[in-house]
Amino acid sequence: MEIPDGLLLGITLAVMALGVLGSILPVFPGGPVIFIAALVYGYLTGFEQVGAVALTIIGGLTLLSFAADLWGTAYGTRRGGASWAGTLGGTVGGIVGTVAGFLFLGIGAIAGLLLGTLAGIFIGEHLRRERLREGSEENPLDPRERWRRTRRAAGGAFAGWLISLAAKFALALASVAVFVLTLAF
Repeated sequence: MEIPDGLLLGITLAVMALGVLGSILPVFPGGPVIFIAALVYGYLTGFEQVGAVALTIIGGLTLLSFAADLWGTAYGTRRGGASWAGTLGGTVGGIVGTVAGFLFLGIGAIAGLLLGTLAGIFIGEHLRRERLREGSEENPLDPRERWRRTRRAAGGAFAGWLISLAAKFALALASVAVFVLTLAF
């Protein structure tokens, strides 16, 4: 059964539109959805219009969106004053929180991401300060100061996350534009 060209293109563009929207939702792989839609379209049309060059560019943009996702939160956390331990804790906590919030806790992926990142930063910073305290005679920061620094780092992580969302959205739009321009020329 052959799908008419107009219908195939309409379905592909609709799936790509979902991918663009998905690029700003945690847990939904917007970039890969766009790439897979372009790949399937290329396959079903014999790669006549959408070939290796277009798919390579769209694939590269998809990989960049993954990098933007990881880099944005880590960069924001560091700019917010967290140590590498806090940054690593925030990254791991964000991943765990997203999955746990979505699958187990019933709070949703976004709330899980934010709470997991905050908890991870706090745990990472706390463990780092405990190690520093064991190695020296200095007084560790009091709990209020630790909490203030953790909040600042979490705010940086949130800002970085927003920047990564904007980058992923722009990269998703660029992927769709590459697809459409490939069809036009």
